[in-house]
Amino acid sequence: MHTPWFFVSYAPTPAAADETDEGRQETDKSVREFYEDLLGEVRAMSGTLAPRSVGHLDATDRGGARSVRALHDCHVFVPVITRRYFTDVYCGRQWHALTHRARRGTLVPALWTPVPTTARPVPVNLALPVPTPPTEPVPVDDDALKDYARGGLYGLRADTEHPEHYDQCVRRIAQRVVQAVRRAPEPGPESVEFTDLDDIPDAFAASSWHPLGIAVLAPDLHHLPPGRRDTKYGRGPRDWQPYSDGYGTPLAERTAELARNLGFAPEIHTYDQAEPVFLGHRETRSPWVLILDPWILRDPAALERVRAFDSRDLPWVSVLTPIADDPQTRQAGGDLDRLLRAALPRRLSSSRPIQRGAMLGIDNSETFNARFMELADSAAQQYLNRVPLRSTTTRPSASAERPHAGDQEDRP
Repeated sequence: MHTPWFFVSYAPTPAAADETDEGRQETDKSVREFYEDLLGEVRAMSGTLAPRSVGHLDATDRGGARSVRALHDCHVFVPVITRRYFTDVYCGRQWHALTHRARRGTLVPALWTPVPTTARPVPVNLALPVPTPPTEPVPVDDDALKDYARGGLYGLRADTEHPEHYDQCVRRIAQRVVQAVRRAPEPGPESVEFTDLDDIPDAFAASSWHPLGIAVLAPDLHHLPPGRRDTKYGRGPRDWQPYSDGYGTPLAERTAELARNLGFAPEIHTYDQAEPVFLGHRETRSPWVLILDPWILRDPAALERVRAFDSRDLPWVSVLTPIADDPQTRQAGGDLDRLLRAALPRRLSSSRPIQRGAMLGIDNSETFNARFMELADSAAQQYLNRVPLRSTTTRPSASAERPHAGDQEDRP
C-alpha cells in the first residue's frame, strides 16, 4: 500500500432523488479537476513522477479501507472548504482522525466557496496558505488574493477573464503541500492508529456556538453627562435604549438575541467588567463587540478610558456607536462626532470604511442590525485566527528535512 503525500477531503454534492451516481460525479467534476491540477503542480515542484505516491482524492471509496489507510498515512490533509463540508459526517471524522494522530499531519485548507465564521465549528484559517520561512511564497496577484477570499477557488474557476488567478492560487497551495511533505516524518511500518472511520468521532458534531462578549459603555440614570436628558437611559448601562422603534427592549438585549440567531453564545457586560480584557489584564476567551454611547465621552475620565482602549491592537473587538434619535442628540451631532474622533484616532485611521462608519455613528436600528452582523463575524474571524491549529506541525531543523527527487533547495 503506497503512502500518499496529501489527502484531499471534500463533501460531495448530495444526489437528487432522480439523479444517478454518474450525475452526481458530474456535479463534483470541478473538485476532481482541482485535485488533478493540484496533483500536477505538486509533481512539478517536487520532481516526483510516480502518481500513486502523490495524492488521494476521497471520492469513490468514502470510508472504505483504501481511503482510511490513505488518511492514516498521509502527510498533508487538504480539506476543500464549503458550508456543506462542516455538516458532512465523514469530513468531520476525517478531520478528527488527522488532527488526533500521534504523528501529526499538516492542515492545508483550500477555500472552495466562502463560509461565514459562525458556520465553522472548528478554528480554521481560510486565507490562501503561505509557506513558512525561509521559503519565499510563489507570486500571487493582489487581485487573485482578494478574489480567493471573496469567492474561493470555485469563484476563481468561473473568472474567464483572469484564469491565471486560479492557477496562481493552486500553485501556492501546492507549494505549501510540498514544503510540509519535506518536513514530515514517515509513518512507522507497524503504526496503526485507526482502521475504520465509523469508530472516529465527528469533529464538527460538538456545539458550534461561538462565544461572543458584548460590552456596553453608556451612562445610567444616576451618572448622566452634564445637561443630558434621561429619556434614553435606565438603572444600568445595559438598559440604554437609543432608538425609539417601538420594541421597548434595551439595545444590549436585542443585540444578544441577534447574536444568538447568528450562531453565537453572547454574554452582556458593562465596560467596567470588560475593561480588564481590553487592557490585557485578563486573557480573552472570545471575540467582542463594544457598543458605545458617544454622550459618555463628555466625561473626561471616560474619554481617557476609551483612548486607552484605542491605543491597543485588538482586531477581535468591533466597535459600534448607536446615535440616539432624540432631538438633543441631533443638535449635539457635531460635538459628539468630535469626541468620537478624539477617543478613537488609531482605529479610525486604520480601519475599513464599514468599520469607520460604525464607529462614527449608526442612526437607526435597521442599519445597526446589519452592521452588527458583519462586524461580529469579522471580530470572530480575527479571534479564531489567533488560535493555533492543533494539527500544525512545528518546523524541524534543516537536517531533519527529507529531500526528494528533483529537490535542490527548499524553494520550488
